[in-house]
Amino acid sequence: MEMSNIDQAAVIPDCRPELQPYVGQVFQTVEDGISFYEAYAKYCRFDTRRFGHKYAYGVKTWQTIVCSRQGEKMDADEDGSSTKRRRHSSRCQCNAKLTMKYINDSDSPRYVVSNFVAQHNHDMVDTKHVRYMKSNRNLGDIHYKFLQDCIKANIGPTQTFNLLKEFLGGYDAVGCTVTDLRNGKRDILQEMKGADVQMILNQMEEKKKTSDGFHYKFQQGSDGKLSSLFWCDAVSRQNYKMFGDIVSFDTTYSTNRYCMVFGPFTGKDNHGCPVTFGAGFVSNEGADSFSWLLSEFVECMGFAPKLIITDQDWGMKLAIERVLTSTRHRWCMWHIMMKLPEKVPKRILANEELKKDLDSCIWSELLEPEEFEETWLTIMDQYGLQNESWFTNMFTQREYWIPAYFRDFPMGSLLKTTSFSESENSFFKRYTKPHFNLADFVMHYNSALDAQRNLSEMLDFVDATKVPFLSTELLFENHAAYIYTNRIFQQVQNEIVEAHQRCRMTHFEMEDNTEIYTITDSLRNKVVVRHEVGTESYHCDFSLIDRKRVVTAKLHSLYFRLVQRAQSNDDDIVALFDGMEELSQKLFGGTVPSWSSMDKAQRIEGLYGASRPSVVNVHPPDVVSTKGSGSSSGKRIASATEKAIILQNKPKRRCAKCREMGHHDARNCGREKGKSKM
Repeated sequence: MEMSNIDQAAVIPDCRPELQPYVGQVFQTVEDGISFYEAYAKYCRFDTRRFGHKYAYGVKTWQTIVCSRQGEKMDADEDGSSTKRRRHSSRCQCNAKLTMKYINDSDSPRYVVSNFVAQHNHDMVDTKHVRYMKSNRNLGDIHYKFLQDCIKANIGPTQTFNLLKEFLGGYDAVGCTVTDLRNGKRDILQEMKGADVQMILNQMEEKKKTSDGFHYKFQQGSDGKLSSLFWCDAVSRQNYKMFGDIVSFDTTYSTNRYCMVFGPFTGKDNHGCPVTFGAGFVSNEGADSFSWLLSEFVECMGFAPKLIITDQDWGMKLAIERVLTSTRHRWCMWHIMMKLPEKVPKRILANEELKKDLDSCIWSELLEPEEFEETWLTIMDQYGLQNESWFTNMFTQREYWIPAYFRDFPMGSLLKTTSFSESENSFFKRYTKPHFNLADFVMHYNSALDAQRNLSEMLDFVDATKVPFLSTELLFENHAAYIYTNRIFQQVQNEIVEAHQRCRMTHFEMEDNTEIYTITDSLRNKVVVRHEVGTESYHCDFSLIDRKRVVTAKLHSLYFRLVQRAQSNDDDIVALFDGMEELSQKLFGGTVPSWSSMDKAQRIEGLYGASRPSVVNVHPPDVVSTKGSGSSSGKRIASATEKAIILQNKPKRRCAKCREMGHHDARNCGREKGKSKM
């Protein structure tokens, strides 16, 4: 690089005599000499760097320290190619330096200053910029401690610097820049390179020694690299014993730099909040990897869950069949229903009735398996989906995802999807980053677990100190408020209030040790509840209500399908009519009352939930006019834009006076043409 033709200044900084080096000055060690020169440079407001040294028989014999602006920047690499990143350079061929040589001519070896150049070819750093000098930007203990705490809290270098600035009282007092903090974090991570896995295994081993409830296992390949890891602490194991009947297991990605698959085991606690039972890493999503992970989970917990919910991953399915032989396996309904628009033929994709029929069939928790199968086949036949492979395959696998096949499972409706796992995966991702090593991940996983448990403890505190508000005078509601947590009670309370308003006991009888209650709702649907006094067990029979609803829907569907098929042939139409007449005679006798006079009162009661009163004391009010009711004519006033659109769509005609095409005639030719020009 060529130097500028401008004459460079010759600057000798002012300094107190006791701080300025001189030729012949003696130091006991080379580090003492370097520290002295750096203190001198800091006082004079310039930075330094170590330039060169020599060794002889393992002893440093020469050491040179120069001004940081010594030398010049090279514009090209050694191979002649241009640099990839253009950066400004502070180097200006400054010759200021200090050289020390090693002397051992007596019993006291020492370093002596052999050369000292005090003159610089540039000005010293301005006083207001001193804090940006490298010598004044050192990360001390307070910086590293603050940086470590912020890393644990998943706070980046920029926010860390802002917090540090506020904590120490301003930019002048920080003593570093954002880049210094970023480089400090980089150095910590670089130091961890290749040792992060062993570090967490050592930490887990220490935890296992101090806590009998901590459990961890891992696998490594023939090359010594980690392939699988599972861990769980004492609190998670305790939570599993209380809430582990139903477990949701779903994997997630982009949580670590090794692209290992992270899979937490999640459930619901007594507040209805997610609770983590354990977690693991696997290197692939094969059946063998999941089998190992599930085996370790069961070994850790002591017993398998009663129900496990996953997505449709076949590796998980095979692993569950191998390991969890006595556990019911359920697929996430949400994942399946999300695929529905892709699988429905385009010819009926926009059919809203199909969606309604499928939703009422699939999501219903009141259908028996036989009723579901009959309804499903009816829908397939009605919409021509019998030969669609996806629907056929999902019907074959129906026992894995349809609620009708889980009616016999206690609390089977507690979890129907892996949404809790999806929520937990999203929750953990707020604490993790894709570039994390495993040590970083485990550290932030523990922070996330602490946050989860803190929420649960806070809800426990609320339950212990708050009194729930009761909506009825029923002892049943009071008892529910006592046994349930506040969050769950709010859900149960809504059901109690609705039942209290709509349902009444209409019949009671005692049969042996069984109390039989007949409950009728506002729509005159009846439910029979049986109470076994000896075992304190209850059984509700909803089949009558649901069967009536299903059969009614099928009847309507059958009627329209038969009419649609028969209307193209006169003989078929006549035959269908005759058949329906014959069926009507068989069911209702010789005469069938007309629809208008058959049961109006019953239809009103079914619609509004109450019968029409025979005596009316309070009548409806007259229609009143308000500011928002518009004109008395009942027509809404059109806006100028609407009028313009209507006029634009109106066909044009030729004016007899001006012979132009437009929306005017000879009577208003001049007036309307003038308006259009305005």
